[in-house]
Amino acid sequence: MADKEKFYLGNQNLPTTDTKFEYTPEMVAEIKKCKKNILHFAENHFTIINLDRGKEKIVLFPCQKKVLRSLRDNRFVILLSSRQAGKTTLMTIYCLWNACFNDDQRILLVANKEQTAKNIFKRVRLAYEQLPNFLKPGVVEYGQTSMTLSNGSSIGISTTSSDAGRGESVNITILDELAFIDCIHGDEKIEIKNSYTGEIKTLTLKECFEFFNQKY
Repeated sequence: MADKEKFYLGNQNLPTTDTKFEYTPEMVAEIKKCKKNILHFAENHFTIINLDRGKEKIVLFPCQKKVLRSLRDNRFVILLSSRQAGKTTLMTIYCLWNACFNDDQRILLVANKEQTAKNIFKRVRLAYEQLPNFLKPGVVEYGQTSMTLSNGSSIGISTTSSDAGRGESVNITILDELAFIDCIHGDEKIEIKNSYTGEIKTLTLKECFEFFNQKY
């Protein structure tokens, strides 16, 4: 049982660094399993809002599981996908999992509009609040545009501009609606690596989009 008097602003879904728990062996085992397995964390503890059924735990499709594994195992991932395939939801799962189970992570959500960034962050906040309290680090700061946890990790938002995130050390940056960011041009260069052949190509963003459109 937690000390009910020590929650952030009295919200019992927001434990603080002072909230105390008596951990059972089952709780400890679940924490270890979630830290090791992002898919277990997602399907057992990540809450979304279904337009027809309301709040519910997410059920991942095989292709979504593949994306989460790739995000977990690789620093750089390029995902070719249709619209409405759950990409933003997968990004929120990944950033919340990192924030909860890795210390001192700096995560930045960037979108072309402030309201879009806030809406994405609302998904993160909802999922965090719906986690079992024993599973999540306590809250140090908790607002509409950022949250800081007791393990030193934080998640914040920014709108897209030429100086978005400038001067910050960030572990994870999530760029939503990248095609609509004015400061992104087609001549920026990136490297892509063929995971099967090991071949590395240096392409501009424009060439990258054309390469994948032709190939797939």
